[in-house]
Amino acid sequence: MKFLKQTITLFFAFFFLVLGGVSQAENAKEYAEHIVYYNAFPTDSLPAQMTKQYGLKRSKNYAMINVSVMEKAAGAPTGVKSAVTGNLKNLMGQSREIEFREIKEGKAIYYIAQIGVQSKETVNFNIEIMPDGTKEKYEIKFSKKF
Repeated sequence: MKFLKQTITLFFAFFFLVLGGVSQAENAKEYAEHIVYYNAFPTDSLPAQMTKQYGLKRSKNYAMINVSVMEKAAGAPTGVKSAVTGNLKNLMGQSREIEFREIKEGKAIYYIAQIGVQSKETVNFNIEIMPDGTKEKYEIKFSKKF
């Protein structure tokens, strides 16, 4: 059981940092002291064990938003605890708040949220991030067609 949990944890970290649907360069924004990685994708692409572990619904009608804040430092970047809030708006003008929750996997920290989506729906995201220890707020805006 311990091996399975470690395998899922490693896969989770690998999936969000490397295989999140589009290359990191397209889903990252660099600031003076931090790099913010972000993505949104349908949850049916996640393994069933992972969705069960994190209490996610696995379906093409649900999407997951993932945000990770990394501190630039000598050596390997490290995850930074942050306040993450956001909202979304579809092309019909319907909007709603996004409720993120924190996931810690070793030294990595992820902020995830799950939303319902329709087939071929385009969603515009507006996410605000405030890393601990800073007064600066970062804003990420992006669109995704599901």
